[in-house]
Amino acid sequence: MFFSVSGLLQEPVGSKRKHELGPQAPLLHASVELVRLTHAALVRLSGEVAIDTICSRCLAPFSYVAPLQFEEIFVQQVDVATGAKVDSEEGDEESFAIGLDHTIDITEAVRQYTEMAAAMQPLCQPECPGLCAKCGQDLTLGACACDRTPLDSRWAALAELRLRSNG
Repeated sequence: MFFSVSGLLQEPVGSKRKHELGPQAPLLHASVELVRLTHAALVRLSGEVAIDTICSRCLAPFSYVAPLQFEEIFVQQVDVATGAKVDSEEGDEESFAIGLDHTIDITEAVRQYTEMAAAMQPLCQPECPGLCAKCGQDLTLGACACDRTPLDSRWAALAELRLRSNG
């Protein structure tokens, strides 16, 4: 996901370029706006990404769509006209950089923001029953023979005696 900004960097501050992106993994679609700053370019992205993950309850792989939006400053390294090194006060040491060939690669920014957009405990379906805690059976495929009735902790000692007498 590269954008040539050599023309944009020669225009006045505030100049803009808009681009529409089609499907490019993980992006499904996105609208990208590039805005000329003093020695940088502001990249605004708004779109949707497909996130491949594993259900936190049943461990089944699945995909879901999440919105993705960000604004990042890409700092200019060299002057377009002279090729001289540019000392920019825009951004900080962790800012993204415009390439020496005056291109912006938003791939890493998309990756980082996709990670942040991902659910912390994704579920394949809202009511996913998960796995049986005793035998490991995937309960979305069917019930198992385990007794999963909750045990009142006050009766645990008696239940243990019953197990000993039956065993």
